[in-house]
Amino acid sequence: MAKTSVSNETDSMLCLLVEPWGTDHWMRPGEEFTVVTRTAPEESPFNVVVHGQGITVWVNSANSSEVFDKTGNPAPCGHQRPADAGF
Repeated sequence: MAKTSVSNETDSMLCLLVEPWGTDHWMRPGEEFTVVTRTAPEESPFNVVVHGQGITVWVNSANSSEVFDKTGNPAPCGHQRPADAGF
């Protein structure tokens, strides 16, 4: 199992996109999410890209992934998505 954590250190909502599936998970200021895949960590499973729309985590070597909040609860696609997000 491989994991990478992403935190929102801004003053506004931030979108975490998980590719290649295109799932969106919205973080409030101060929140931290963990992306988990079922692959060996040594296989370089993630690339992280910061851009104007948020943060994208590319899962390179797994068939699926899950996103969890800091307390271990699932943060499914659309988690906390603002009504004006355009998704």
